[in-house]
Amino acid sequence: MRSVDVALLALLVSATAFSGRAGAFEFTEHWRQPIPLQGPVPPGFDETESSLDPEDCGQCHESQYNDWIKSRHALAAGPGLMGQLHPPFLGSETVEMCLDCHAPLGEQRIYVRGERGKYTKNPDLDAKLLSKGLTCAGCHVRKHKRYGPVPKKTVDPPLPHEGFVAVENFGSSRFCRPCHQFEKHHRRINGKLVEDTYEQWKNSEYSKKGVSCAGCHMPGRRHLWKGIHDPAMVKKGIHIEAVKQGRVVKVTVTNSGAGHYFPTYVTPMVFVRSAVTLHGKTELVDEKYIGWNVELDLSKENFDTRIPPGQSVSFNFNMPDKAVKGKFTVAVIVYPDRFYNRFFRWILDAKPEGADLAMIGRAFRDTQSSRYVLFSKSWKALGLINRSAPSPN
Repeated sequence: MRSVDVALLALLVSATAFSGRAGAFEFTEHWRQPIPLQGPVPPGFDETESSLDPEDCGQCHESQYNDWIKSRHALAAGPGLMGQLHPPFLGSETVEMCLDCHAPLGEQRIYVRGERGKYTKNPDLDAKLLSKGLTCAGCHVRKHKRYGPVPKKTVDPPLPHEGFVAVENFGSSRFCRPCHQFEKHHRRINGKLVEDTYEQWKNSEYSKKGVSCAGCHMPGRRHLWKGIHDPAMVKKGIHIEAVKQGRVVKVTVTNSGAGHYFPTYVTPMVFVRSAVTLHGKTELVDEKYIGWNVELDLSKENFDTRIPPGQSVSFNFNMPDKAVKGKFTVAVIVYPDRFYNRFFRWILDAKPEGADLAMIGRAFRDTQSSRYVLFSKSWKALGLINRSAPSPN
């Protein structure tokens, strides 16, 4: 199970209580995993105030809800995860480790750990809430108290749910750490932590300059958390150049704006490809990779070509003879879910006991369709003609 690094997260920050809600805020306690059940509903709370359902939060926080429902957080307990949470494919301890981040509320837990470490079915499980992944309450609600950043404008009581606790540094990168950083004793591949995004940021210039995770992924406090799945977001963080010298095209990819490795861990893969189009047919010529390729059981690293913040990688592509009469294209294609897609393909082929193949099939199709062309540039008869993209296949 994940544990929170006390040395990094046991930081008390000042908290201002609105409408009578008082008490200090502590990162360690806030992200204790699993998050404890909310407990008894405070007297006077109506059905909406006591609800943990994002749709009920959206009745007042409409813009935040409309962002969240389009985000990856809302998909955290999608078919790819839900299709695996069954014995004997996954044991109860592994299921709960996954849910620590994908559906962290006590009311979302499938199992509870009792005496002597034995797991039993959770009598307080809300199956409907489980399927909604990382909800508003997962970040903002503890024991029915609401927590959030200091408001940009004055908030006057009376407020629903007895107001909220306004927390300085609620948007600190430490807030993201529990789910975006493995601990030192967690899974490693070739000595590298599988999830190491927070430390990548911490060791970068962005941390030194005070640019937080939220500064890029939640601009204006938007609840979209855009990342590798969003081409516009990726273009803000990556600079690509393709320069032809004779019959060689040099493609340089620079991590110019991401505060962590590009890509940050094992799931995505970026393909840099060259292709020739002749007589209406496109043929792949060469292919390079940017990413961390590992075995599906996480036992071995095949290669790691990720780009640290501020650094670049270059590839040379030779134009074949047929390019003289046809069109030569270089393209950068992003597969945000490459590892998952490979993994789901394996499950569908192997049909292991306990896996929900219908759900895994949906996840496979979703991950297959998430790829996109980030950049392309073409030459004809060895001269630049356009920026149309080749087929990614």
